[in-house]
Amino acid sequence: MKRILFSSLILGAVAVSASAQDRIFNNPDNKAYFGLRVGAEVTCPGDLTYSGIGIDAYKNGGGIEFGAIYNLPVVANFYIEPGLKLYYNTYSANKDLFEDGGIDFDELFDSLSMRKFGMRVPVMAGYHFDFTDDVKVSVFTGPELEIGFSAKEHMKSGSMTVSESVYGEDGGLNRVDLSWGFGAGVTYKRLYIGVSGTVGMLNMLRDGEGMKFHENRATLTLGYNF
Repeated sequence: MKRILFSSLILGAVAVSASAQDRIFNNPDNKAYFGLRVGAEVTCPGDLTYSGIGIDAYKNGGGIEFGAIYNLPVVANFYIEPGLKLYYNTYSANKDLFEDGGIDFDELFDSLSMRKFGMRVPVMAGYHFDFTDDVKVSVFTGPELEIGFSAKEHMKSGSMTVSESVYGEDGGLNRVDLSWGFGAGVTYKRLYIGVSGTVGMLNMLRDGEGMKFHENRATLTLGYNF
């Protein structure tokens, strides 16, 4: 009788352990949900390149994005997550580039920066690992379409302030960018925190005469899932 009881306990423990491991990779309680997201980002403009030579024309800047996602389970813990976000970011001209060219930047400008506002449509594919009912870790990657509503080169010198659009016929930048994103996140109950990066895949210059320019960024995201 004792042997039978002992064997039953072992089999029960093994079954519970196997069930817990199955939930890590294939949680039967998966369901679709909406989530709100807000992110603080570091804008990382790449070098202007011409014939393979890079020109460090801009310094990293900062920005913010906010919006919503829809998490849709596909199979096991694999999911697709489209979203819609608005963003505002800025980055500034590299003073050292002017100084290297013999121009005293501080004598000419108080500031010279790019200020951008628009929308993003990410479509991430990911997988989450459900270690407990409350704690999930996810990894994801996928494309992100970005459409600029406004982008202005902002210059301030003494009492004079000038802002000029860099979109349109007279501007030098394209409104549309396509990036590739990747990252990881942790969900605790309904709260979410994640880190991600995106690499710009399109040349943002309208007519660079052989020059190329890409925009990249890193983002820290907070969210709430419903």
